[in-house]
Amino acid sequence: MHYYELMILRPCTLLLVSILLCAGMATAQTKVVKEVNAHPTNAWSGPDLYKEFCAVCHGADGHGNGPAASALKTSATDLTTIARRNNNKYPELKIQQIIKGDPNIPAHGSADMPTWGNVFKSISANGAFAEMRINALVTYIQQIQR
Repeated sequence: MHYYELMILRPCTLLLVSILLCAGMATAQTKVVKEVNAHPTNAWSGPDLYKEFCAVCHGADGHGNGPAASALKTSATDLTTIARRNNNKYPELKIQQIIKGDPNIPAHGSADMPTWGNVFKSISANGAFAEMRINALVTYIQQIQR
């Protein structure tokens, strides 16, 4: 299984950078989201799991402003406003389904976003541990609602 991390590419060679710097021009960076293999983790708490797997896109504060957010084809969701966007009710089951990768909810099943249920299953000793991690994330996301 895979998850995503941010990789900064500098498309210029050293010679070109030197020429541009000498000319007083700035070079732009292009952000690319790179797919990497999932790694085993000791994280079990919602905040730790969020920091390790979600913050790269959704940001440390959950506002959708993570370091990889600008490289995504679809903007990362502001996770702090889920309840507000659902008549001030946190849709716990829907969030659980999104994290698991329910095929009827495309957000985490697209090429842009991993299905964390499969990732957690791949790095867990059994399915129950994957469920525990998903539930911890669901609870944490509920706690960061504004």
